[in-house]
Amino acid sequence: MSLPTASVFKMSDNAPSKISSSFESAKGAIKENAGWAIGNETMQAEGAATRAKADAEYKAAQAQGYAEGTADSFKGSIKDTVGSVIGDNQMQGEGKTSKAKGDAKKSINS
Repeated sequence: MSLPTASVFKMSDNAPSKISSSFESAKGAIKENAGWAIGNETMQAEGAATRAKADAEYKAAQAQGYAEGTADSFKGSIKDTVGSVIGDNQMQGEGKTSKAKGDAKKSINS
């Protein structure tokens, strides 16, 4: 049984992707359950291995997203503070926006 690959969902070949890993995890679960249903232990083990690898990739993508959010939030806080100190309202607004974006990214990936 050949299932489609998740390469169309991958953002890049190097970066972990929550979308492609979710797809691969589902594919592994299907293969694992099909193997169990027909009594094929090899197929069941392959499905479990695919699912485990995909779950690890998902966690890596989540950690990467959280780290990016932390960086955006930190940069935004600095820009907001500097804008406030020098009286630059535009810089301050950009900092608040960047911080909010970073906080949202952290929230999504926690």
